[in-house]
Amino acid sequence: MQIALLSHVVWLCLPVREEAPWPVIVSCLVHRVGSLVSAVVHSQSASKTPRRPFARLTGLALAALFALGLLTVWAGPLAAPAAAASTGSVAAWGSDSVGQTDVPAGLSGVSAIAAGIGFSLALKSDGTVVAWGTDSAGQTNVPTSLSGVTAIAAGWFHALALKSNGTVVAWGDNTYGQGAVPTGLSGVTAIAAGDEHSLALKSDGTVIAWGTNGSGQTSVPTGLSGVIAIAAGGFHNLALKSNGTVVAWGLNSSGQATVPTGLSGVTAIAAGGYHSLALNSGGTVVAWGDNTYGQAAVPTGLSGVTAIAAGEYHSLALESNGTVVGWGSNGAGQTNIPTGLSGVTAIAAGGFHSLALESGPAAATALAVSGLPSPTTAGVAHTVTVTAKDGSGNTATGYLGRIHFTSTDPAAVLPADYTFAAGDAGVHTFSVTLKTPGTQSVTATDTVTASITGSQTGIVVQAAAATALAVSGLPSPTTAGVAHTVTVTAKDGSGNTATGYLGRIHFTSTDPAAVLPADYTFTAGDAGVHTFTVTLKTPGTQSVTATDTVTASITGLQSGIVVQAVGVTSGATYFPLTPTRILDSRTSTGGLPGPFSSHVARTFGVTGVGGVPSNATAVTGNLTVTGQTSNGYLFIGPVAMNNPTSSTLNFPAGDDRANAVTVALGAGGTLSVTMVAPSSGNSAYVIFDVTGYFVPAT
Repeated sequence: MQIALLSHVVWLCLPVREEAPWPVIVSCLVHRVGSLVSAVVHSQSASKTPRRPFARLTGLALAALFALGLLTVWAGPLAAPAAAASTGSVAAWGSDSVGQTDVPAGLSGVSAIAAGIGFSLALKSDGTVVAWGTDSAGQTNVPTSLSGVTAIAAGWFHALALKSNGTVVAWGDNTYGQGAVPTGLSGVTAIAAGDEHSLALKSDGTVIAWGTNGSGQTSVPTGLSGVIAIAAGGFHNLALKSNGTVVAWGLNSSGQATVPTGLSGVTAIAAGGYHSLALNSGGTVVAWGDNTYGQAAVPTGLSGVTAIAAGEYHSLALESNGTVVGWGSNGAGQTNIPTGLSGVTAIAAGGFHSLALESGPAAATALAVSGLPSPTTAGVAHTVTVTAKDGSGNTATGYLGRIHFTSTDPAAVLPADYTFAAGDAGVHTFSVTLKTPGTQSVTATDTVTASITGSQTGIVVQAAAATALAVSGLPSPTTAGVAHTVTVTAKDGSGNTATGYLGRIHFTSTDPAAVLPADYTFTAGDAGVHTFTVTLKTPGTQSVTATDTVTASITGLQSGIVVQAVGVTSGATYFPLTPTRILDSRTSTGGLPGPFSSHVARTFGVTGVGGVPSNATAVTGNLTVTGQTSNGYLFIGPVAMNNPTSSTLNFPAGDDRANAVTVALGAGGTLSVTMVAPSSGNSAYVIFDVTGYFVPAT
């Protein structure tokens, strides 16, 4: 017992934590004196527990002396609250007298934290440990090559690490053997560090303790088993059993080791300098022990708590929404929770400072594509938002991937590949234009990890108003006089069928003899498409045009239609000639002198003239009328027809007209020309210049 008293005397003489605010230093001295007095009383009867009332009276007496000015140890200003430091992984606040809240720049990938007296520890996901703050006893001098760590603990001036193989490593102060891990210790599943002692929980549910035992803190209760969690305070300990009850031992100067009667359903424990905390399954907190600074006065209504931590004279609770609540001593700002602190997953309370582990942005597992209206009009650009999402559906603000766009719309105008920047915070907008009517989708996919993808589907794209007409269906080449089906389709600006077009159209053609449809008004049943019959009659290259009768810009044509005269077979070889005049009735060239009379067919020879060989089956040339006395038309063909049913060249009176023609040759290599006028007394001169010929394919 004399040894126990001596240890308390030595403890009283030890220097108080140098970084503590003066009021806290005084409180610490009061508790030490109280503990010494309790030890004296206890020495008088080994069967009695330390008398807390006597110790508390001693403390009150000392406090009264300070209040009366008889003792002036702590005269001076309170320590100013320190600004919170945060790296996005670890946030720290409270006393920074020895750098304990100066979180190392760039620290990330942290999975656990611990706070001691004037120093801090962080366990990284790679199993290494980072330390900062005072190194007065080597407590921040992490052993070289330490790795494979799964848990950490911080005491007064020493630190512990639990390795994946179940062994414990200690460094820092070893004055009381707190850093001397018992030889052969293994199978450890959890660790805890008090002021000058250490604890280890083994896989069999038993507890091992080492270091100072001045208050019985390393005298583990006999038969203690079934333990699932441990906590080490200043000079006392807590053990949580599998049945939800708590066992305490060590210094009890403020009732910190007197577990409340009936306490059960506990899921977590924490031990401070002279107080204790327990978290029950309902998410509420129970506190006992010293309450000098309100550290045991749990805030009214506090609930939904998932984790707790106890400092020297303050307490912390982590709520399920990721926010932190603090109470107790705030002399160094240790309970001034930083504004905006959220997303916290773990907390730690040191002597006079606090730590929080922020989850940070989770990795993206998917992309969300949104913003395209449905229905939408083809050809109209819209803003699309791509948001990176984590596995819980939250925005992955740290996403820096590169994405590529695709769409079920083959004509869609999509953004170029894009690499997210830090400033995007996982969200970026783009412009997308869908052009093909129907139900479409737009997809964004990470170019490296294809599973990070997302789509907006079910986008109904509707055709826009008609801006043009498409004319199609006439074959080329085609034979003069043969009727064909022509399709006219109303088109919007993106080339889609304008299904709502109800305009009226008119037809024209470069073929003056073409038989064209009458004007037509589209109906709703047409859905922008209607078919017609067109007959081209004039050999040569022709076109057919359809135009809206109200809006002339809504127009379209089929051009390049090669109209061949009857008799020109497919595959015949064409040979061009220098234009040669082989008929001119003004000069009797071609053997047809004088003007042509109406409805009188006249025949002239072609082969053997102007370079046309005897095996030619058709020719090309320019047919011209001049000196006509009235309106009329010319017909040229292989057979003499006094009353032709089609025209090759239409002409007005007194106006010379010419037309390029392709015409088959008749028997003996001849052509026949007929002039048709309103009366038999009308006349005209006819000219024909040959420009080429066809011969059968060989």
